[in-house]
Amino acid sequence: MQKFRKAVAVALTAMAIAGFTALPAMASEDEAICVSLRIEGVEETIYYNNQIEMPAGSSIADLVAAINDMDDAPDIEYDSSWYIQKIGDLAEHDYGGWSGWSFRLNDGELTSGINENFLANGDEVVCYYGDPWGEPGMQYPIIDISRLFTDSVILFTSIDVEYDDDWTPQLSENPVEGARVVVKGATFMTDENGAITIADKTGISGFCSVQIDRFDDETGVPTVLRFAPDFEIYVPFADMLDDPWYEDAVVFCVREWSYSGENLAENLFAPMRKMNMAELITVLARIVGVYDSAATEPWYETTYEWALESGIIIEEEFDALSFVTKEKFVHMFYLVVALTGDYDMTEAADITGAIDYSDIGAEYLEAISWAVASGIVRGVGDDELIIDPQEEFTRAMVCQLFYNFFA
Repeated sequence: MQKFRKAVAVALTAMAIAGFTALPAMASEDEAICVSLRIEGVEETIYYNNQIEMPAGSSIADLVAAINDMDDAPDIEYDSSWYIQKIGDLAEHDYGGWSGWSFRLNDGELTSGINENFLANGDEVVCYYGDPWGEPGMQYPIIDISRLFTDSVILFTSIDVEYDDDWTPQLSENPVEGARVVVKGATFMTDENGAITIADKTGISGFCSVQIDRFDDETGVPTVLRFAPDFEIYVPFADMLDDPWYEDAVVFCVREWSYSGENLAENLFAPMRKMNMAELITVLARIVGVYDSAATEPWYETTYEWALESGIIIEEEFDALSFVTKEKFVHMFYLVVALTGDYDMTEAADITGAIDYSDIGAEYLEAISWAVASGIVRGVGDDELIIDPQEEFTRAMVCQLFYNFFA
């Protein structure tokens, strides 16, 4: 529990060892900041809002007071020193011992009272119910997926603080043992090493929801801090484990447009596979919120009709299985972006100096000029501009183009 009046000196010492900084750089007083607050009860998340606007210079106490005035938030009771006594129906000591409310700021324990910890833009505050000072204490899980594709293991560990007889804090990394873990809807229990074994890894690549909990057998008090309700980990595709040049772009597209792997059973993305026309109009349609329907025949019928009506394709030139060159796909992308009406389409670069300028079709010059000016197409040469307009588009190239423009 957050014993500001009982153990501030001990907490200060512990966080000095952990290297935690209590006072982040502040924005100017006339600016607003956006912060996150999550309140974790015993068996559920009581409150979670990751888009709370506060005046610059606000403390965690100011945040608590602001939340208390909101209709959709639980009632928070605290005394004159900002000591949290009760949130909703859950009060300190309800689960015996030192059970009660504690705070964490950006994954670190507080070094002093909540009125002395000031917030910066993007800060994440967690208020949770537990008994960090009792037995068995509280753990804060860290996920390690480095062994997932070698021996099917995910590890959960925690950096814990223990105190000797002189109350000198000692940090140690320990397994999170005996915790219930839910990964993409499947339930596991961590062993004595804090490990779970994922025997069936079908479709696990991409963003995976993960949740964890554990309770004291005698009191029922939480002994592990849950993750946020929307918490996910990114699991690399099996053919992208060596940090390729396009990894950030693939991660972006998986997150923003739910791009899936090419082979779910083997968790392959197939980044170098060329994409045909049917596939490319489908990914372009997602930009404006049009998705193919599995109920149609052929499967791309919905996006085909959209592309035809929107002028992205010409009916007599459409060949679903044909591969698409860079110049043609950039032109199609240019038309789709123009459809949204949200972007400046007047940017133009002088591409006449490109080594392969003469290889670019006249009908594609405007789109490629815009793409180079917008930083979407950056050429493939180190010293001279090379467009390579006849190169056929791969899955990785599509992700990179989208990333260059939208990220």
